[in-house]
Amino acid sequence: MTPRRISAAVLATALAVLSGLVFLQDTQPAAAAGSAVTVSGAGEYADLKVTVAQTTNLINQVVNVTWTGGKPTADSAVHTDYLQIMQCWGDAATGPAREQCQFGTLYTDARGGSWTGSRQVTYAPYCSPENEKAKTCPAGLRDPLETIKMPSTGDPQFVPFTSYDGTTSDGKEYFDATTTNEIPYGRTGGDGAGGEFFEVQTLAEAPGLGCGELLADGTGRSCWLVVVPRGATEVDGTTGDAKPHRWLDSSPLSATNWAHRIAVPLKFQPIGRACPLGSAERRTVGAEAISEAILRWQPALCAGSGTTRVFGFSQTTDELARDRLAATDPGLVFVNRPATPDPARPELYAPVAVSGLTIAMNIDWQSGLGASAEQQLNEGKRLPDIKLTPRLVAKLLTQTYPAGADAKHAPVAENPFGLSYDEEFRELNPDWIPDDKDNDASGNLLPLSFGDALVGVGQTDMATQLWEWILTDAEAKAFLTGTPDKWGTKVNPVYSGLKWPQTTFPKSDLYCTKLASDAGQLLDWCTLDMHPYANNMHDAARSASRGDTLVRNATARDNVGAVIGWKKGAPQSPGKRSVLAVTDVATAERYGLPMVKLRNAAGEFVAPTTASLLAGVGAMTESKTVEGVLSPNPATTDAAAYPLTSVLYAGTVPSAITEEAGKDYADLLRYAAGNGQTPGVEPGTLPFGYAPLPDSLRARTREMATTLDKTAGVPLPSPATTTATPRPVTTTTNAAVVATTATATVTSPATAAPTTASATATTPAAGAPPVAAVPTPKPAGHGSAVPVAETRITPASPLGNLRYGLVAAIVVGTVAALAGPILLRISRSRTISRSRTRR
Repeated sequence: MTPRRISAAVLATALAVLSGLVFLQDTQPAAAAGSAVTVSGAGEYADLKVTVAQTTNLINQVVNVTWTGGKPTADSAVHTDYLQIMQCWGDAATGPAREQCQFGTLYTDARGGSWTGSRQVTYAPYCSPENEKAKTCPAGLRDPLETIKMPSTGDPQFVPFTSYDGTTSDGKEYFDATTTNEIPYGRTGGDGAGGEFFEVQTLAEAPGLGCGELLADGTGRSCWLVVVPRGATEVDGTTGDAKPHRWLDSSPLSATNWAHRIAVPLKFQPIGRACPLGSAERRTVGAEAISEAILRWQPALCAGSGTTRVFGFSQTTDELARDRLAATDPGLVFVNRPATPDPARPELYAPVAVSGLTIAMNIDWQSGLGASAEQQLNEGKRLPDIKLTPRLVAKLLTQTYPAGADAKHAPVAENPFGLSYDEEFRELNPDWIPDDKDNDASGNLLPLSFGDALVGVGQTDMATQLWEWILTDAEAKAFLTGTPDKWGTKVNPVYSGLKWPQTTFPKSDLYCTKLASDAGQLLDWCTLDMHPYANNMHDAARSASRGDTLVRNATARDNVGAVIGWKKGAPQSPGKRSVLAVTDVATAERYGLPMVKLRNAAGEFVAPTTASLLAGVGAMTESKTVEGVLSPNPATTDAAAYPLTSVLYAGTVPSAITEEAGKDYADLLRYAAGNGQTPGVEPGTLPFGYAPLPDSLRARTREMATTLDKTAGVPLPSPATTTATPRPVTTTTNAAVVATTATATVTSPATAAPTTASATATTPAAGAPPVAAVPTPKPAGHGSAVPVAETRITPASPLGNLRYGLVAAIVVGTVAALAGPILLRISRSRTISRSRTRR
């Protein structure tokens, strides 16, 4: 499929959604009941058993791939005895052909042999048919089963890629090192067992595979997960001392290696499942944290309504969702916190989900030179958890570590380089730190390479809640305002004068250094190149699951080859990943990410679980301004409570919507309080990562649904005067805002008032060149992880006093949000693919 055809197909889906005709089903990456599949190897791999934890109801998510019966990968490099994992398409019941697999872009991973990460299948110099028959070919590795031969010109030959529509190419148009999901080296432990977290991709992420494409029978196109086991024998039969070195060199796509493949069928939810024609859409908008739930509920609401009703959803910021309540037609919004009450327009709020903010982690054990043989068997395994205090989180989010800023950046140069070097972290996490922090290479474990976390751009109440939690801790609050910790670590001074709590995750210290391009030119390399924002929390989580820090350190060129700056570099290699991301719990679950344990006010380190989230709800306090709404209580001393728990509310203004709309929204609330609270992976269930609503909150939601039935469309008594009373507005200039980012200021529910956007330009240090402004939040929806047609995002920059033009703005923003990321993705893919010269 050409880029033009890909663009047309995806845009067609997007436009269908704009018509209210298409909804894509959503699910969760945990194993579906009964869908785990175990397949055994054959021949020399007969003892190998590979299990894929979930094989049905798949979307773009992470699935757990485990195995037993393998031979241990005995070194910290990957020389022999490992598994190579890839995703393929193929309609044959016997499995895919090698030409149908997404593999071969991570050939720069130096842990393997010369061609183990590529599609190249010719390795030795050219041998004529006569010499081959006479067995007098030049020395070199040759696969006797290989049908692709070296030409007389001596040019290396590669397995071509055939896309699901039959187009054959080198594959560069469809996938590259920044988008592939291949795992070239899956290590086996000393007990013969191993495991990897594998991202399965749909048509939207892997356009050459077509997984989940809507077929004529209403199902989604199936695909395959393929495992090629590698032992200690090369394709020519040589082993041990007979080889020129002790590692393998050949590609898994070589005919002899491919013959040992293990294939597991994957069944995807269809992309573009149609709701009834002529559907009348009921608009809903809201905070990102509700996205996983509302998108899972949509198909069930559409299919089970008995009408032609469809519930649309547009993701936006909490502040914009609250502003929508002041619109002529507020529809239904989802927020973490309510708006300031307006007596002229009474609002109704109903709890619909229990969620939470988390710091998700993708950290692989990486052995140092001092690692014992036993410790080396942990190589590449994911760390299960770490412990963080409020002060440690504050350090990660304030450019305090040189690793989170720049090693040469003077304001933080005297601080510990990164988390592994911080004595506070080392005391709490003795199992996950180098035993010799002064000599990195000689330790048992290499230091964690990060000093910050991926964060989304734009306003969110969950950011406010995180800063409020930090401020409840006396040590963390003192640190933020300039007091060093007892080991002498100081907050980046740019942050010590900011107003807290913030409503975003600011990157306030804007500066530039110099970095050489691949042409040798010294170019400005600035804060947002080194530590970019993710589009949103979903984008942060998916990037972390890929080991992608989003760093812009690859040379960018224009269409004539001139260097023009920086573009995103390749992600970290599987088994060598070290990334943190601030995201919501449900999205972390979707991508199989472990979550850190945060210290609550009782001094306990707690990870987000169903029990700890419900304990967090139980510790909440009643809002002082909005009856029936709970406010987070990060200062609770309940030892079991997760400190960043949040209750998400559906809100509307009954008098401002029609009676018919009220009844539809009431049905949605009843579903949310009923079947929508059943955890699972099927459409209509509650995604893992949310805790089911307690009975008291479900009762409240049903009560609000009844109230909505009775009061929707009923006008309020006319006031004595006809003068309209606008919603209270506060204008705040916030020193935390960097460059031209528009940032709304939100306080606690007791004093909150929708605000206008305000920004203050901040300049780099004296002598530094100008720094590009913090980018306006991109309308990339769900991080483009699920098809853009599924989320229809409203741009996430606050509109301030333009709130009353929000209805029109949403329509325009929706179209831009759909078209922009699609075309940008295709354009970027083509640009990147042209720059690569070797597969």
